[in-house]
Amino acid sequence: MSNVFAFKTIKYIWSHPNCQKNRVRSVLKFIAWQLYKRLTKKFIDIELVDKVRIRCYPDSRSGSSVLYCGLYDYHDMNFVLRYLRPDDSFLDIGANIGVYTLLAASIIDSGVIYAFEALPKNYARLEENLYINKFQQVKAYSLAISDYTGVTSLSLSEGDSMPFITKVSTNKTLQVNTDTLENLLVNTSKSTLTLAKIDIEGAELLALRGATSLLKEKCPKVWIMEINNTVNNFGHSKQEVVDLLKDYGYGVYRYNADINQVYLTSIDSQENDGNNFLLIAESELEFVKTRLQNISCTTKL
Repeated sequence: MSNVFAFKTIKYIWSHPNCQKNRVRSVLKFIAWQLYKRLTKKFIDIELVDKVRIRCYPDSRSGSSVLYCGLYDYHDMNFVLRYLRPDDSFLDIGANIGVYTLLAASIIDSGVIYAFEALPKNYARLEENLYINKFQQVKAYSLAISDYTGVTSLSLSEGDSMPFITKVSTNKTLQVNTDTLENLLVNTSKSTLTLAKIDIEGAELLALRGATSLLKEKCPKVWIMEINNTVNNFGHSKQEVVDLLKDYGYGVYRYNADINQVYLTSIDSQENDGNNFLLIAESELEFVKTRLQNISCTTKL
């Protein structure tokens, strides 16, 4: 374990909102996990939310973040828990090992969750997490979401946690299947599709271009979307992603979990840490706010 890695991780844990009351305990978890995984090479099962478990492997970045901080995307993950309802449907595009999928499944029981993950290793762990929780409401797909049906190269140059689509094949790429949301959701009831989370390392614009009919119908009503400079890998800009969604009537927002409110922002805003934004259909803004005001049936503040 490098000193730089340890220092950065401890700094992250120390400043995380979920660790404020138990900073020392959270740091000790980090130290203990580093020792345990090196000595045993084994996974551990940890609680994500009430009665929902996630399997944390020694090389799992997402699992480790849950171990240290719980809901590591503090604002966005709390939004998921407070906004969703049992009969909703949810899209998890770039599901990785399934943290957001599991959060959604802790709320949704009569609706459907669609989870898409391109990297076979992560997909296997996603399925494993669904199995240990006995979630039947999730449909998992081992493929990349893009603007065409076919195959593409997936680069692992940044590791398993951040695989990304690339046009350049090397010894660190593998071939994966691609499809569009329009094809995959053609027979899906759009009325219950209320939320999507998309984190596919810069390929967000490709996925959106393959979902234009959904966007016209404001389905989903809200996108949780990572928008950062990884879009440059595809010759796009962050503003292009936002402009496409604005053309379909979406506005750029963020959510503050401490006051339980969404607020208008811009992609250049530095008011909040991280690169996740809420793209909310302007016609559905009051719907979103009303749900957040009535969270007693899901997660309390």
